[in-house]
Amino acid sequence: MDILNYKEETLVLDIDEGINDPGIFKAIVLAGGPGSGKSVVASALGLASMGLRVVNSDMYFTHLMKRKGLSLKMPGDEAEEREAARLTSKAVTDRRLKSYISARLGVIIDSTSGDQNKTTKILTMLKNSGYDVKIVFIETTLEVAMARNKKRARSVPDAVVEYSWKQAQDVKKILKTSAGAANYHEVDNNKDGRINVSALAGKLTSWASRLNSAALEWIAAVKRGQDSMKTEDINTSIIKSFKEF
Repeated sequence: MDILNYKEETLVLDIDEGINDPGIFKAIVLAGGPGSGKSVVASALGLASMGLRVVNSDMYFTHLMKRKGLSLKMPGDEAEEREAARLTSKAVTDRRLKSYISARLGVIIDSTSGDQNKTTKILTMLKNSGYDVKIVFIETTLEVAMARNKKRARSVPDAVVEYSWKQAQDVKKILKTSAGAANYHEVDNNKDGRINVSALAGKLTSWASRLNSAALEWIAAVKRGQDSMKTEDINTSIIKSFKEF
């Protein structure tokens, strides 16, 4: 199963909160414009082995479009219904991220968002919650992004690709500043085929396995009985959103 493209049956997932969960208090933000190949880079980095939960609004967006019988080619006459699906998927994703953070679980945030305010809010929320954050920005030229978009099942007009690509470039500056040099990594993915990111993969694997001070304090609190260890099921609200749409 592709780490960033779930099958529909995997939409229902339990959140298991506990001191032995891998990657607690760790977040990796995968950023880049449309067609940057985040799924390819995620696979090459071996992110699935780190035990982090994926947060990706495209997963829900595509599912809702299929549910409503909307074309993945994004025709203009379906714009109103498609926008409703997009807003619903973003709301579901936001709730899921907050639930993961509340449970201290490690997360992989797959983002093409050019919304600078939203990006800043997410990074602030993670840091205020005690998370260590790594940014992996996947770089492609606009020409490559447009070419790959045409090959995708869910493609968008060239004007949308160009706008989103430029927005991602603007957000990149914020990501660099917020993360700092040690926690910001850029991957050139302009060429098709397997990419060599073994050095970065090793660094991220080692980083994800190390407990930070917030994690150690939380574990100590759990052992003292000052914090709960429980299993949260957030599927009820998420599936309800799908049924209401």
